[in-house]
Amino acid sequence: MFYFICALSFLAGLASGCADPNKTPSENFKHSKNLYLSQNEQLLEIIARKRRSADPEEAEEEAPTTEDMFDVLTTEEFRWVEDVHTNHDRKYYNYTGYNSFEPIKSELYRLQKQYDYVKIEKFGKTYEKRDLLAIHINKNNSKDIVFLTSLIHAREWVAGSITMNIIHRLLKYNTKDARLLRDNFHFIIVPCLNPDGYEYTMFKNRMWRKNREPIPGSNFRGIDLNRNFLYGYRSYPTDHENNGAKSEIYSGGKALSALESTALSKMLFKYRAGMKYFIDYHTYGNLWLSPYGAHNWLPRNEHQIKRYRDNALRSFQLTLGGKDFVGGSAYSILYECHGILMDHVHYYVTPLSFTVEVGDPRDDFTVPDSRINTYTISQWLALASQLKLLKKELKSGQYDKDRTLNWRRTKVSKRTLPNPRNKRNSKRDSGSD
Repeated sequence: MFYFICALSFLAGLASGCADPNKTPSENFKHSKNLYLSQNEQLLEIIARKRRSADPEEAEEEAPTTEDMFDVLTTEEFRWVEDVHTNHDRKYYNYTGYNSFEPIKSELYRLQKQYDYVKIEKFGKTYEKRDLLAIHINKNNSKDIVFLTSLIHAREWVAGSITMNIIHRLLKYNTKDARLLRDNFHFIIVPCLNPDGYEYTMFKNRMWRKNREPIPGSNFRGIDLNRNFLYGYRSYPTDHENNGAKSEIYSGGKALSALESTALSKMLFKYRAGMKYFIDYHTYGNLWLSPYGAHNWLPRNEHQIKRYRDNALRSFQLTLGGKDFVGGSAYSILYECHGILMDHVHYYVTPLSFTVEVGDPRDDFTVPDSRINTYTISQWLALASQLKLLKKELKSGQYDKDRTLNWRRTKVSKRTLPNPRNKRNSKRDSGSD
């Protein structure tokens, strides 16, 4: 049993790197014969030990090699290994673990069939021809839109898992919070804004950040989508600064040059009239960020933003894992970052726009799936607290009163400077968000 568990753990580690999302599980399993086993003698040794522990004489007779190993597997062993190898290619969605794009897509369409007030909207395609999908949840035909996004950066897996779990709670739960949110708001949620990059992290390079489109005039791929939006856009880095297009924070040749950022921007403008609230989920740092990242000016509606930011931070104080959350403008507590989605939404779409960095800094981008539920609970309760406040202010007229202050004007007397105590501020735009 011990060796069986060891083998399962070993195979699970391998499974994240090599399966092809465009192939069926059986095709991926055949691919695994040549790729996994020929390159990993440890795997052969683990399974051989498992067999010897079960039946030493039979195992000695059928000692497999890397070439014929799969030909002598028992049915039980075959199914076990196939399941591990094709874990990321399954067609069902696992809410307690990490999933590739295909199960995310399948789950969204399954929910559309199950609920008559759920609709899937295709709002664009990526360079590798994957659909950009948004799920609409609008039970009572509300005109007040709450817009959530995640996985604009491919390696930030837990952010995508949180948005999928928020969808699950909105539809499945019958708690007071779930009913209040479901009955009073029109949710538009984009759980995976960068499916090409996300798939690449699943099967090739776990720490990939950008999208996957080729960069003209170079041998590199990928634009950092969260540096490609219109407000505050800056073309950087230059070749002298950070090897140009090779950089993790390469912002593209011009604003909205990436397919994903262009498609999302059009969609945001499409629903601008009803947009009341926006969150872009990221990893990591336990930060609740507000505009701006591009400069050190505070928005003219900072008093309104602060109400909601403080409301979220109070919620985190009451939830498991939320005590370390810090809030403030992206420029003041993170670093200077141009062309980011949060700033773009704040200036052009709605005054309440936030970026949430989820995850303990000690985990970096690789948050264990065992903590998905912990972070989901924390973010769910914070979102519910925010939207209760929004509902109250919409009813009282306070929201509309604040909105008339022309929040887009940014030059105000009060300014905020980078926090010298924040270690993440030591390098301008290090690319963590």
